[in-house]
Amino acid sequence: MTNIKKWEDNDHWVEIDLDLCIGAGDCIEVCPVDVYDFLNNKVDAENIGECTDCMACQDVCPNDAILKHSAWS
Repeated sequence: MTNIKKWEDNDHWVEIDLDLCIGAGDCIEVCPVDVYDFLNNKVDAENIGECTDCMACQDVCPNDAILKHSAWS
């Protein structure tokens, strides 16, 4: 069973597979609007409302843990 957490705000959402997330933090560093932070050594996206759909987080995730990012992608 996969442990996927989803955050939503209008047309923006992100799903992160917490089993694949190794807490590398690359998505935190690359996000221009600070959508991400750490929570219990995993990535948390509580600021999803700030997302600009740049997709940089998805591009840098070393384990492809970010599964889906936006209604526009």
